[in-house]
Amino acid sequence: MKRRFRFIINPISGGKNKTLIPERIRNLIQNENIDAEIIVSKNSDDTIYQAKDAVIKNFDAVIAVGGDGTINNIATQLINQKTALGIIPMGSGNGLSRALNIPFNLKKAIGKVLNGKIKKIDTGLINEIPFVNLAGVGFDAHVAGKFHSSVSRGLMNYVKITISEFNNYKPRTYTISYDGVERNISAFLITVNNGTQFGNNAYTAPNALLDDGLLNVMIIHKCSWYNIPSLAIRLFTKTIAKHPNVESFSTKSISIKRAENELVNIDGEPFQMSKDLIISLNKLSLCIIQ
Repeated sequence: MKRRFRFIINPISGGKNKTLIPERIRNLIQNENIDAEIIVSKNSDDTIYQAKDAVIKNFDAVIAVGGDGTINNIATQLINQKTALGIIPMGSGNGLSRALNIPFNLKKAIGKVLNGKIKKIDTGLINEIPFVNLAGVGFDAHVAGKFHSSVSRGLMNYVKITISEFNNYKPRTYTISYDGVERNISAFLITVNNGTQFGNNAYTAPNALLDDGLLNVMIIHKCSWYNIPSLAIRLFTKTIAKHPNVESFSTKSISIKRAENELVNIDGEPFQMSKDLIISLNKLSLCIIQ
């Protein structure tokens, strides 16, 4: 019996031209025993609708062709469902794809989709909004907001925005509660990780596992311009927890209270959310092809 797959392509993710991608996918799967639909999404709402529709119509898998934001839009509709998530990474950072060792070569990624095994991974919830890779507050959420409103995409534009915004951003005061402990802290950023990295091999939680029932928290307490080289080296060498300005720990849930409503980074996309955040885990809730 043929498997039924729906490919959903984000045409603008990562600043990459995807005009030829539908035809290339058709050519790569034409001799396979699958019944495939290939859809080029109109926008994020359309992506969500197409994923939800695939669940209703009992597709075996929905294949996200895009970056972490596209994956989030699709994955949120597949949580606690039988329909599995497949990934062809074509975003700016591709944090979850890298954590799952998904190939970036289209032919190899298709091979993974066709021949990979289905496993279950955890997902997170921030004020009941799902995430797959990470959720963060502070500077990374601020940069995500600027990047989202920018016309240009891609890694270089992200780096440019990060550098230009660095001196304008001041640490915030937070009250965090986890495992029966309540603390008041000043932080440049806080990331709550299900996966291992922001993307582009910048590892915020190099020891994180997607199926261990734990969230990995990284806090950068302060960050001056002279800290940037050492922090960057630590991020890209999987040793961020050893930096003197960084704190890391694991927990099943955490609450974060802020002084005011601000942006939150959810899988690379900015969302305006309330000042009080509750972040928890939905264990083994998403079927994924790996």
